Amino acid sequence: MPATIENETAPQTDYLKVLGARTHNLKNINVEIPRDQLVVITGRSGSGKSSLAFDTIYAEGQRQYIESLSIYSRQFFNQLPRADVDQIEGLQPTLCLDQKNQTSNRRSTVGTVSEVYDFLRVLMARVGEIHCYGCDQPIRQQTPQQIRDTILSLPERTKVMILAPMVAGKTGTHKEVLKKIRREGLVRVRLNGETHDIDQLPDLFEAKTYSIDAVTDRIIVREGIESRLLESIDNAVRLSGEGQVICSWLVPADDGEPANEWEEKLFSTRYACPDCGINYAEVQPRTFSFNSPFGACKPCGGIGRFLQFDPQWIVDRTKSIDDGAIVAWESFSKSAVKKNIQQLAANLESQGLSSSIPLDQLNDDQWGTFYNSREKGKLGLNVLLQKELATSTDEDRLDQLEQMQDEITCQDCNGARVSKTARSIFIDGKHIGEIVNFSIDDAAEFFSQLETKLEGDQSIIASPLINEISHRLGFLQKVGVGYLSLGRAADTLSGGEHQRVRLASSIGSGVTNVCFVLDEPSIGLHQRDNDRLIVAIRDLQQSGNSVIVVEHDEAMIRSADHVIDMGPGAGRHGGAVVAQGTAESITENPHSLTGKYLSGSIEVKTPTQRRAISDRVISVKGAAGHNLQSVHVDIPLGVLCCVTGVSGSGKSTLINHTVAPAIARQLELMVPSPQPHTSITGVEQIDKLIVVDQKPIGRTPRACPATYSGMFKEIRRLFTATKMAKQRGYGIGRFTFNSKSGWCPECQGHGVRRMAMNFMPDVFVICESCSGRRFNLQTLQVRFGELTISDVLELTVDQAIECFDGFSKIRVILQSLSDVGLGYLKLGQPSTTLSGGEAQRIKLATELAKTETGNTLYILDEPTTGLHFEDIRVLIDALNRLVDKGNSMIVIEHNLDVVRCADWVIDLGPEGGSGGGQLVGVGTPEDLSQIEGSHTGRYLKAAFAGI
Repeated sequence: MPATIENETAPQTDYLKVLGARTHNLKNINVEIPRDQLVVITGRSGSGKSSLAFDTIYAEGQRQYIESLSIYSRQFFNQLPRADVDQIEGLQPTLCLDQKNQTSNRRSTVGTVSEVYDFLRVLMARVGEIHCYGCDQPIRQQTPQQIRDTILSLPERTKVMILAPMVAGKTGTHKEVLKKIRREGLVRVRLNGETHDIDQLPDLFEAKTYSIDAVTDRIIVREGIESRLLESIDNAVRLSGEGQVICSWLVPADDGEPANEWEEKLFSTRYACPDCGINYAEVQPRTFSFNSPFGACKPCGGIGRFLQFDPQWIVDRTKSIDDGAIVAWESFSKSAVKKNIQQLAANLESQGLSSSIPLDQLNDDQWGTFYNSREKGKLGLNVLLQKELATSTDEDRLDQLEQMQDEITCQDCNGARVSKTARSIFIDGKHIGEIVNFSIDDAAEFFSQLETKLEGDQSIIASPLINEISHRLGFLQKVGVGYLSLGRAADTLSGGEHQRVRLASSIGSGVTNVCFVLDEPSIGLHQRDNDRLIVAIRDLQQSGNSVIVVEHDEAMIRSADHVIDMGPGAGRHGGAVVAQGTAESITENPHSLTGKYLSGSIEVKTPTQRRAISDRVISVKGAAGHNLQSVHVDIPLGVLCCVTGVSGSGKSTLINHTVAPAIARQLELMVPSPQPHTSITGVEQIDKLIVVDQKPIGRTPRACPATYSGMFKEIRRLFTATKMAKQRGYGIGRFTFNSKSGWCPECQGHGVRRMAMNFMPDVFVICESCSGRRFNLQTLQVRFGELTISDVLELTVDQAIECFDGFSKIRVILQSLSDVGLGYLKLGQPSTTLSGGEAQRIKLATELAKTETGNTLYILDEPTTGLHFEDIRVLIDALNRLVDKGNSMIVIEHNLDVVRCADWVIDLGPEGGSGGGQLVGVGTPEDLSQIEGSHTGRYLKAAFAGI
C-alpha cells in the first residue's frame, strides 16, 4: 500500500455548493464541497469527475470573473456560455492547473514559467563579473583618452563620426530626447541607422521602436585634431549619460577602388577590454534575456536549437535532381515538383553545375550552397522544404515533413540561448547558460553555497535575489520536478510536469482565498516523489486556499480531507455522486467501487506465474544520452517488460529517445536521431515497432476517435449506401467534416470556434450556426436508420457497439476502445478535449483492432495516466492479450499494479537528474523488491506484504 501523508484536517469554514449540475453526463447532481480544504474527486474514467471539477466549477468561475470586469474590458471578450447548472454558491476565484501542456512557444522554459529566470537575470546583472570573450580577462573601464588614441590609430584621411547613444531600441516619440539634443546645439542625429538633420526628421510614432544617436562631431583623421577629438568624445560620454560613445568611420579607398562600407564600434568608459579592444554596453537584466534582441544569441535567435531537415530522409544523393533525387517531393503534385526542380536547377547552374549531375559528386561547399542557400534565384533544398512546412495546410503532408526533421543544438551558444556577451559574465565561475543547465536540485545546492561566498556590497545586493530564487527552487523540488533543468524547454515537458511547474509557481506566489482545480498532478511521478507532491499541495491549502484535485492515486485519496466518488460507471452509466466523506468512510460504503479497492476487497491480482525469459533480447550498450551513465541493458522479448525508476532517473531517455529511434532507424523508419549509444543489437528478431505515446491524435478539433481509429470511413460508407444519398448523388466525401461539401461553412467542420482570450488561455465555444454538429443542413438530412452522421459522432463507444453490432469492421474497433476503458468516449470527441492518457489509449485500441502476426514490439509511456483502479485492471488484460499473441511490450510505468503484473522489470536510478542514469536492478518484480537502494523495490516490497 502506498505511504499515507499525515495531515491536520483544516477547520471546516463553509461550503462550495453546486446545485443541479447537468454538464455532459452529470445527472442533475447536488454536492457540497468544503472550502479551504484538500478535496479529491475520484471515480472511473468517464464517470463525470472532470465534468464537475472543470466544466462546471472552473468554467463557472471563469465566466463570473469575466462578468466582474468593467464594461470596457468585457468588450474584448465574447460572452462565455454558462455551465449547465442551476446554481453555484460560495465560489471563490478559480485557477485551473490541468495536465494539458498549453505551451507552444519554443522560447518558454522551466526557468521562465517558474519565474526563477527573471530573478536570475537581475542577479547576473548586479553582481556578475564581466570577462572579455576574446581573451577571458576581466573587463576594465576605458578612459576618453584611450578612446581618442584608438581613433587616432586609424589611417589618415579616415572620415569619423562621433555619436552619443541616446535611445536603444525603445518605443515612443522621444520628444524630450530630441529637445535635449537641440539644447546642446547639435544639428544631426542618427535614427535607426540613418543620419538626418534634426529639423528634418521623419515623424516618430508612439508604438514604433527607435534607436537614436546624437552626432557630436564629424572629423577627418589628421595631425592636430587631438584636442577637438577628445572634447567631442567627452561631450558624447556626458550626453549619453551611460558613459558610452559610438565611433563610426569610413577608411579612404585606394585609388581606383570603390569606397569601403562604414564601420563602427561602441566604446564605454565603464566596460571595455584594453587588450582586445572589445567594448561592452552597460550590463542590464535584458542582457541575459533570450527573448530580447539585446540578449539573444543571434544565430539561433534565442531558441538554442534548430529544427532542420535531415538529408538522410529527403534526398537520395546517388541520383541527380532530374532523376528524382529529392525523395521528400514524391507526394507533391507534378506542377509543384516541376517548379521546385527549376529552382534547384538554377541553384546548381549558379555554381556552374548541371541538374543531371549525381548529388554525391558535389563537394562540401557546393552541397552547402545547394542545401542551405537563401539567395534570391537559387534557393536551397532545405529552404524550399521549410517554406513548404510553413505554408502547407495538408495535415498528412505536415506530419510527413515534420518526421523528416531533426533537432540540432546551436553551435554558437551550445544551447545556452544568450549572446556571447551574456556568456562572458560569471557568478562563482558560471555564466547564466551553465547555471540554467543545472537540474533544479543542483541549482538549489549552487545557490545555497553562493550566498556564503559573496562579501560586502555584493552580498547585500545578492541576498534578497538569492532568497527569492531559492524559495522558488524549493517549491519546484517539493512538487517532484527537481530533476528538470531550468533551461528545459516548456514545450518538451509532459502534461504532468508542466502542471507541477505551474503549481510550484502558484505556491511561491503566496496567493490566498483562491480555489485551485488540479487535474491528476501525480501523473508521471514515482511513489517516492508523489509523497513530496502531497506535502506541497498541503502547503497550498494551508495557505488559505481551497484545493480540488481530480485524482486516482491512492496516496492522494487517503491524504484528502474530503473525497467525492463519482460513478457508478462511465459515460451514461456515470454522472452521480456514489459516495463522499473521508477516505475511511468511503471504504465502508458498499456502493463505492473506489472504496472497495481502498479497502482491499477488490484488487489487481499479482500473477501466480510469469512468462519465461528466453535468450531473445534487444541488447543496448553504452547508452549515454542526457543523464544516462553508459548504461548496458538487455531487454527481453516476448514478455511484458516494465521500465521503472524515480522521476528523472533516465527512463524516457533510455526507451523513448534511445531504444525506440535506434530500432526505428534499423527498420528504416523516418524518426529523429537517437541519443548517444555504442550499439543496439537483436532488432532483427522483431518485424514491427509501434510507439504508443501521449501526443494528441490530431492538431485541430476535427480530429477525433472515429477518424483516428479508421472506423469513420466505414461509417461514411454506410451513409453513402442509403437511399437518399444515392438519390442526391452524395459520395463518401460528403460525410466528412474535412470537406467543403459536407462541413458547416461557419466553423469549417470544427463544431467550435476558438476565442482568443489575450492574457488567458484560448477558449473553444460552440458554433452558433450548426450548434456544434459540424455538418451543413443538406448533409444532416441523410439518415442511417434514425441517426444523422452528426448523431453517430455523438454516440459513446458503448452506445455505438449496440448500434453497429452487425458490422464487423466497425464493431472490432469499437470493442477495442471499450476494452481499454474508453467506452464512455464519444466517437466525435474533439482531440483538443482529450487528455494525454486518453489519446494514448485510443492509439493502443487502434493497434489492438488490427490483425496481428506477432513479433511486434510495443513501447508505451505511462499508459495508466487518467485511469481508475478498475480501468487499470482492464488495461493490464489488454496488454497481456497483445503479449500472448507473441508480441513484446516495453512499458514505462510507476503504477505498482502494472509493475507487479510485469514479467520483467528494469529499474533505473537511484535518484533523478545527475544522481540517476544508472541501472539499479533487473529481474522479476519479486527480485527487484529485494534490491537494497531501489526506491521502486522498497514500494514493491510493501505492496507484496499488503502494507
